[in-house]
Amino acid sequence: MKTLYKSLALTVAVIGLSSCVNEWLDLDPSTGAPSSSAIVTYNDAKTAMYGMYDGLQGNSTYTEYYAARMFYYGDVRGDDMQARTQGMRSSSCYEMRYGEDDAPSIWNVPYNVIRRANRIIEAVDNGAIADKDDYEAEVNSIYAQAKVVRALVHFDLVKIYGMPYTADNGASLGIPIVTTPLTIDALEGRKTVAEVYTQVVKDLTDAIDMNALPVSTKPGENQGYIDQWAAKALLSRVYLYMNNDKGAFDMAEDVIKNSPYQLWAMNQYAAAWDKSDANHTSEMIFELINSGSDDWADREGIGYLYNEDGYADAICTKSFVDMLSQDANDVRINVILPVQMKQNEDGTPSDMYKTYGDNRIFIDKFPMGSEGDMRLQNLPILRLSEMYLNAAEAAMKLGNTSDAAYYLNELIQNRTTTSSQQVTASNVSLERILLERRKELVGEGQRFFDAMRNNETIVRYEDENNKGWHYSLNADSRKFDRTYFRALLPIPVSEVNANSVLREQQNPGY
Repeated sequence: MKTLYKSLALTVAVIGLSSCVNEWLDLDPSTGAPSSSAIVTYNDAKTAMYGMYDGLQGNSTYTEYYAARMFYYGDVRGDDMQARTQGMRSSSCYEMRYGEDDAPSIWNVPYNVIRRANRIIEAVDNGAIADKDDYEAEVNSIYAQAKVVRALVHFDLVKIYGMPYTADNGASLGIPIVTTPLTIDALEGRKTVAEVYTQVVKDLTDAIDMNALPVSTKPGENQGYIDQWAAKALLSRVYLYMNNDKGAFDMAEDVIKNSPYQLWAMNQYAAAWDKSDANHTSEMIFELINSGSDDWADREGIGYLYNEDGYADAICTKSFVDMLSQDANDVRINVILPVQMKQNEDGTPSDMYKTYGDNRIFIDKFPMGSEGDMRLQNLPILRLSEMYLNAAEAAMKLGNTSDAAYYLNELIQNRTTTSSQQVTASNVSLERILLERRKELVGEGQRFFDAMRNNETIVRYEDENNKGWHYSLNADSRKFDRTYFRALLPIPVSEVNANSVLREQQNPGY
């Protein structure tokens, strides 16, 4: 179980499931797919689990989920990051000019991952694992991990295609809920956002209450796999999105107080993003592993997109860099790199340097590292720092300013020596907590979703003559809130064309 995705068993999984991926993506609708390669032994279940995690990770072809798009979708649609220029891979998500026919999609690959999880869950539920009695703990652990993965994917999908739960208590349409392997001709319709969240919470609480997930006693012990702490951390995030602030606080505090994870200290922060650094796993509750070129997303992965020596696709906005730079002692500025001083053949500075000068613009949370290749860095999904921010935000919304200040200060004192940045119970505010959240989580795909759930207005720029590093956008994408119809993606046109039920449930405005 501790063998990472790159083991021989994973190689078998990838070979065995690669054709399933292609079949899945070619099916209409893509929420339906035939089952194959029956799971009847513990080894079958283990192989299927590797395939499930491999689907989450993606590759150079399937980048629409955590390989790349899930990160930059949550980043460049906000106000802290942007596509560097037109024609970048992140440009469509940033510009928000699309219609139903040409909108970016984050649909097929996530539903493929759900299908992989469902096959594991179904096999266990139906008693199909012939040698389960011999491997009861191991099979139960795989089953619980599949439940958490299914919850994660449904949660991600409903954030993209459904209104925030906080907008109407989940009354609007979300996504199809898929909890069993479906036949090719299944025509699933959308459930409400509330129904989706109910299923997500059920899967997470079922997995946690089973007590079957690994319980890591030291950071990195189950690196790359979901353990009990990861399930609780994800549930904290889900509860925060639902305005279940008591639940969000309790789960976050449980992870903070009882898990083995520790915040990176100031002198560790910048280097710890390199997966080979001794402190890397201290904060990483759950990350997806890239350990070689047999499974990475190569030049289409998020590390390559965010690095100057890669595609230099997306950068920080000037307003964000100016905000973060106000505190010269904040170590988080060290993971935003300036443009390298490169020259053209005639000895003049490069065009990029002429544009940005010495300003810091490139997110370095996927650094070149000791291996000299940003494509090989791991993909962070859940970090301990988020739990401190969740606890602070939830406490603030509960009116508990003492705990709000305490948990926010715990994070701040590990990020800056500027004592004036710390807060007290009398001056802590939701605005201040959300600002700290922006500083901490930039480049990790969360800003846009945080703004939408808290009903914030995204402001890229308002004055054409004062755009910072933004290039020209349509007026309705320069400043918007969650009422802007393009704040939601349309259900992919291939889906609505193939599914008469979804055709009648397209998001408004498309």
